Formats: sequence, C-alpha cells, structure tokens
Amino acid sequence: MAESLSPIGLLMAGSTSISNVVKDISAKKVVDHHELFASAFWIRLFAALTFLAALGWRVMSGNTPHFRNDGGQYFGIEGMLLGPMPTYLSYLTIEVLLVAGSTLLYFRAIQITPISLCMPYISFTPVFLIVSSKIVNHESTTLEKGVGVMLIFIGSIAMHRLLFSNGWLEPIKAIWRERGCFYMLLVAVVNAITNPIDARLVRMTDAFVQSTAFGLGMCVFFSVLLIGSKADAGKVIRSVPFWVVLAGVLEAVALIFQLSSHNYIAVVYTISIKRAGIILVILLGWIVFKEKNISDKLIAASVMLIGVLIIYLPVTLAQALMIAALAIAGMLLAFYFTRPEAEIAA
Repeated sequence: MAESLSPIGLLMAGSTSISNVVKDISAKKVVDHHELFASAFWIRLFAALTFLAALGWRVMSGNTPHFRNDGGQYFGIEGMLLGPMPTYLSYLTIEVLLVAGSTLLYFRAIQITPISLCMPYISFTPVFLIVSSKIVNHESTTLEKGVGVMLIFIGSIAMHRLLFSNGWLEPIKAIWRERGCFYMLLVAVVNAITNPIDARLVRMTDAFVQSTAFGLGMCVFFSVLLIGSKADAGKVIRSVPFWVVLAGVLEAVALIFQLSSHNYIAVVYTISIKRAGIILVILLGWIVFKEKNISDKLIAASVMLIGVLIIYLPVTLAQALMIAALAIAGMLLAFYFTRPEAEIAA
C-alpha cells in the first residue's frame, strides 16, 4: 500500500467523493416511496452493467485480467496461507454478503430519515476502522487518533443539540430513536471491515476486475432477494428511470475510482476524502429535499469531519488538541449565532 499522497491518488479519491455525493442524492430519489428490494436491485443492476462496460474497455485496450498471489496471511492469521483463487473468492464472498447487508441498512436509513441527518453518521467509519485495523493488521492506535474520535462523537451528539433542553442524555437517546442514524452507524461498522478487504482484493487483481466481480456478486444477491420478495420491480424503473440509472452508474464510477486510488494512496486517505463529501450531502439535502434545521447539521458535521481529518493527518498530540479546541470553540460560537429565535427571546 502506498503511503505517499500521490496527486493521482488524491484526484481519484476526490472523484470518488463527488460521485458518491450525487449517488447518495440519486439513491434517495429512488428509495423514497418505492419498495426497498426492488430499488436496490435496479441500482445494483445498472452498477454491474457499468462495471462490465469499464472492464470490457480495459480488456480492449490490451490489459488482460490476471490474479496475483498477494493475498498475504488470511485475515492476518499467522501461518494461514491459501492459494490465490481460494483466497480471492473467499474474501469476495465475505465482502459481497457484508456489503449487501449494509446496502439494505443504508437504503433504509435514507428512506426513513432525512439524508442530512443520517448521512453524517457514516463519519464513524474511521473510528471503527481503527478497531478493525488493530484486529486484522495489528496496527496500534495513538492518542492523536483518540482526539479525532472524541470530535466525531461530540459532533454526533451536537447534531441533536436542541434536545438538551429535555435532558442531557436526550441527544444520545435520539440516535437510537432516529432509526436511520442507528442504521448508518451499523453501515459504518461494516465499512470498517470491508475497506481493508477491498484494498487486499485490488492488490490481488486490479480495480476493474475487482469492481466487476463485486458488482456481479451484488447483482446476483439482490436478484435472489427480489424474486423471493415478489416485489414489483417494474414500478421502480417506470417511476424514476433517470434516478435509477444515475444512482447505479455513479455507484460504479465511485467504486472504480475508490479502488483505483488504493494503488496510489493509503485506504485511510481515500476514505477520509470520500467522507468529506458529507458536507455537500447535507447542503443538497436542504436544496433538493427541503430538509429542516440545516445549520445545526452542517455545524455538527463539520466538527465530525475535522475529527476524521485528525485521525488520518500526520499531526502531533499538541496540534490535535489545539485543532480540537478550536473546532469545539467554533462550533459553540456557530451554535450561538444560529440559535433559534425562541432561545434569543428567552
């Protein structure tokens, strides 16, 4: 894995973030007022078709798909080495099953909860990634990362700051009551497991082969769900064909850029840049879906984003504490100047 901040890798990570933001908005357009399994099937189908087209273009350009014996120790277990193909297929199967489950949680979250409220909770991915990296890759954490985790937690609580008037624990309870936020936390847990698997699979093949294999696996999974549920798939494609195609294509584009970036920069850099798009998602939730209380969400999400950056940027403990202090002070000032009229009158 490359550790330098390659300009190409950063460009790919930035493209991942932008594609992912527009995909999120498109996906919400699809799942709103439509059956979940049918919506997921169509989005994954068009994503798979895009992956196949990209792989076909790659092959026609003279790049022959291949597998490398770069799987390493299986899930970091000492002395457990498998052949290239068994390693690849087992990792791929695990990834497809995990991501399929998280996809359902993700779509359900944006279906029942304002996207500007639930999406910031995906920022917990790097928090859980610290734990998974410790287990899988035996990577140790630092106090600097702990400061970043603290900011992400503070931002998540501040998202519900108006509830403090009902009790100090109410903002924490709100995360559970607002099921979309809780579902997105579960998605973050799954992401923390699958992100390292993604990087390992790409090193065994390349971004195009891996994305196509993953896309086809997801398409098969949701085809089975669709048949089993007997949902009306035709209604979705007839109602919102543009948003279905856009969500599927951008799902594929974002993943291809993300997987390609793993060859140039570390996974954690790609994911942190990808998550920076949360701010844009909140703004688009306000513009496109007319969601309310946007200022509180934007302020809190900005603090969470700073926490993500502290986790991954090369900062000292003193610098991390200074940045955190400035972020919290800025958040309090922003909350003061954007407080509701009722608070001002009181």
